[in-house]
Amino acid sequence: MVRASGPSAKSYPAGRKLADDARITLQANDSLVLLDNRGTRTLRGPGIFTPSGPAQANSRSALASVATGSTRRARIGAVRSVGGATAAQPGSIWHVDIAKSSNVCLSDPAHVTLWRSDATKPVILTVTRPSDGATRTVEWASGEPTVSWPSDLAIADGAKYRLSWEGASAPTDVTFQTLAAEPTEPEAMASTLIQNDCDAQLNVLIQALQLPPSAETTTEG
Repeated sequence: MVRASGPSAKSYPAGRKLADDARITLQANDSLVLLDNRGTRTLRGPGIFTPSGPAQANSRSALASVATGSTRRARIGAVRSVGGATAAQPGSIWHVDIAKSSNVCLSDPAHVTLWRSDATKPVILTVTRPSDGATRTVEWASGEPTVSWPSDLAIADGAKYRLSWEGASAPTDVTFQTLAAEPTEPEAMASTLIQNDCDAQLNVLIQALQLPPSAETTTEG
């Protein structure tokens, strides 16, 4: 289980494991996102549910795609928000969304890619390490959604970095968490992101592995 919201959320903390035959009772306005090697499914109350659902044979392939950034844009590049508006998301789980202050899990700290949702204008991005004041600037060309992290500013595990640019409502703070190894199974990846509070990346993972609505687990009554 990767996420819960609504009146029953406290009963279903992120990372909790559920048996396939477990009975899940949800109230009105409850929402529960389940993830296993079949993919992700969203349960919405009120109703009584079980975690079991139809298999998705390519869930590992979907994880590999979102890890390498080869996932099709139509699949992960844009997602529908609750209000109906379209919100863009990175094509790779390892891309750093510069607009979101968050923890960022890294599988390869020597090769980090920054991402922006609006690439229509050139941007001068300033990267600052508050611990010692080290600062670098990155020139971001128009039409380019990604750019590499400045090569002469090494990333340290657990260190915070501040990103700022003209037009931003406020600077963004990102704290990097270096992983000992990159998880290769969907459940292990979700668990790792949850443990390190890498919420923005968890959102990308959930969308990449989302089963179609017809395959979502349905209420039993």
